[in-house]
Amino acid sequence: MKLYRTREGAGNAAVDVKNQLTTTGSRTAPGPLLVPGNAKFITAAFVSCVSSNESATQGGYLIRLEGPGVNRGVFNFAAGADGGAVATGGTVLEPSTRVPINIACNPGQEVIIFAESLGNDIGTYQYSVTLEFSDVVGPEGEAKGEITVEGDITAVDTLTRLTAQGSVTAPSRLTPPDATKLTRLVYAIGHDSAADGEVTFMLVIGGDAVKGGEQIITLGGGSFIDVQSGSDAGRNYMRAVVLEDLDIEINPNETLDISAEMAGVDVGSATVVVTTVFA
Repeated sequence: MKLYRTREGAGNAAVDVKNQLTTTGSRTAPGPLLVPGNAKFITAAFVSCVSSNESATQGGYLIRLEGPGVNRGVFNFAAGADGGAVATGGTVLEPSTRVPINIACNPGQEVIIFAESLGNDIGTYQYSVTLEFSDVVGPEGEAKGEITVEGDITAVDTLTRLTAQGSVTAPSRLTPPDATKLTRLVYAIGHDSAADGEVTFMLVIGGDAVKGGEQIITLGGGSFIDVQSGSDAGRNYMRAVVLEDLDIEINPNETLDISAEMAGVDVGSATVVVTTVFA
């Protein structure tokens, strides 16, 4: 059996700031979000994050699950990214994304949901998160923990280490002490379309934590071309993407180095937010 609980809310006009989600539409005071009595796992989150697109720049989003209802204390994950070349015009309509979570939870205890915008200030923000609770773990298996990092790539063919995490400027990049594999990536990329060009994006995973040495994974691509005189360019938006079954062997309690790079003809700057999940 599965049960669903939702919180949503607005974000202030600032990046790297925690915004607690406390309402559910017309239910302005729904009270604390408590883990249902028969639930053993938070198996997934359905997430949607959007901005007002008021700035010709790019940014990303992450979600934080905290509180005594989360067995391991905190779980973060990438939730989307967007950007664009102009501050006028453009529209976004994106469905929510189901992100597998599969972390143990504590029945009757509160889960606190926070959302953050990353990268550059795009205006104002709106977030909504639905948590899926179950008495059994999802088909992906129980997660031992995660490492979530983000950062900006400012030029092509420039390997950029991702070491920040929004309001947490120096997050731990140590793999969980009881983990043996990196099983899942959750990521999103937005670029500002500051130049005509086309690029692809890659993720580089390395450090002492990776048993098989450096791993390079293609994440996607982006492009931009100037629109005709008198017209406005559309916005680019990437909802959270989930890559499953990576099966990368790792060493526990070691540092994971996560870097991103774009290759091709420069499109400007890009914000990348990445979550690595361990089992």
